[in-house]
Amino acid sequence: MPQDDYRGKIEEHRQAIYIEPEEEEKNPSRMKRRHQNDEGKQKKNQSKPKLLTALAIVFILIPISTLIYFSTLSHENSHEKAEIESDSGVHIETNSEKEKVTTQASKKEEQEQLKKEQAAQKEADRINAEKVKKEQAENAKLEAQKEKEEQAANAELEAQKVKQQQLYEEAKAAGRLYNVKEGETIESIAINFYGSTAGIAIIQEANGITGNTVAPGTTIAIPAQK
Repeated sequence: MPQDDYRGKIEEHRQAIYIEPEEEEKNPSRMKRRHQNDEGKQKKNQSKPKLLTALAIVFILIPISTLIYFSTLSHENSHEKAEIESDSGVHIETNSEKEKVTTQASKKEEQEQLKKEQAAQKEADRINAEKVKKEQAENAKLEAQKEKEEQAANAELEAQKVKQQQLYEEAKAAGRLYNVKEGETIESIAINFYGSTAGIAIIQEANGITGNTVAPGTTIAIPAQK
């Protein structure tokens, strides 16, 4: 048999072996499975350090972020004004603003209290000034009255002295001067010259005598009885 015919027969009886792609994926060969397993293990081994690094970074960043957040929140509550405006007109104030408003209200109350105290002090000063002025006026009135009374008393005394001097001069001109003897009194002398005690006042007025006694040897005037 020729060689070409032999080859043709072989080709006719040869069965083509063909593996579909899907079947190959469903039933991979042992080598391929081993290769895939090695690649998976390698990927897992490579992903583990990355995962640990990521977890470490996350655990470090969480407390730092929390600290920064609370620090920022505390700073804003202390020094900044948080204000929310909407259609309803809601306004939120910070503690710093509330303290400022409270301080202003306290200062306002202190100023009002100070004004009240100043007004009260001013009113007290006015009352005291009026009281002092009234006392001064009363004292001046009393002084004027006292001076007037003293002037009146002095004028009356001067008038008595003038009258006494006039009576004395009249009695002297009429020869009615009398030397008081031992044991005599104004009463006895009045009875002696006027016949009654009615002359006591005349003798006292003419001589400026207030009592009933007079020293012996004293010269007195005996005015004429009118």
